[in-house]
Amino acid sequence: MFSINFKLISIIALLFPGSVLADEILSIYPKTISEDCFAGRALSYDECGLQSEILHSALREANKTDKTVLVVFGAEWCIWCHVFKEHIKGKFGEFNYKLEGQAGYNLNEKHTDQDILNANDLRQYAAKTFVVANIEAQYSFDGYDVLYEIGAEKYIKDSIPFIFTTDRNGQFLREMPSTHELKSLEKKRDGVDWYRGYNRKVLLSELKKLIN
Repeated sequence: MFSINFKLISIIALLFPGSVLADEILSIYPKTISEDCFAGRALSYDECGLQSEILHSALREANKTDKTVLVVFGAEWCIWCHVFKEHIKGKFGEFNYKLEGQAGYNLNEKHTDQDILNANDLRQYAAKTFVVANIEAQYSFDGYDVLYEIGAEKYIKDSIPFIFTTDRNGQFLREMPSTHELKSLEKKRDGVDWYRGYNRKVLLSELKKLIN
């Protein structure tokens, strides 16, 4: 009789996608950003394009695939916007993200086996549930217009990312608390090991609350 180590299987599935089960891939808009936009500094948030097109592209895909649009109202210079994106993609350990006009940062996480499992759970849930729309908050032509179109302007936070879901018609559904409002969302260490990150179990719990 062979004993099955499900924990090991989950870790292998995360490290080698497709080796155990064919998982869905998280869909994030915008899919592409012009290299001419701010000299190529915009990597996640299209500072030059129309945000309404990003929203409606995400909404069309979400309705077609029976998923929910997760709006991340943020900016290229926002550290937590990039960290959130990498977390819901299932990243853990060491991963880099660049900020507009800066060299970039490295999330150096001393992860445990449980962190890897939590990262995998978060990735799988996000991929099967959401289509993500990154809406640029500061430099775009119509970022705030999109908030008004969705009906989310009355819920806007005093910080970004402002994360919320929409219904099938692109109207505001529910918001996620910020790390200022829910301290347990944030995970960081002091001294030389200090880093910014999300508590994945809390983040997954809060994302589940965003679904109707």
